[in-house]
Amino acid sequence: MINQTIVASILKEAEFKQGGFVWSHMKQGKSDPMVAVRSAVDRMRELHDIPDNQFNNVCNDVLFAMQQRVGGR
Repeated sequence: MINQTIVASILKEAEFKQGGFVWSHMKQGKSDPMVAVRSAVDRMRELHDIPDNQFNNVCNDVLFAMQQRVGGR
């Protein structure tokens, strides 16, 4: 449950909006999108109080949400 709150907050950040770093990376099909997600989420760890033991789960949830948004699936 806490992950969903964190994910929702992260998805409001500029990097994850249309035209942002992660969005553009995924839209252009550059390498592995998880690399872009992990990089952006890692920079936001303190801002969103992401515990170390939740980092991978949060990244997976953010990636899934971004795939839905960018891919329009």
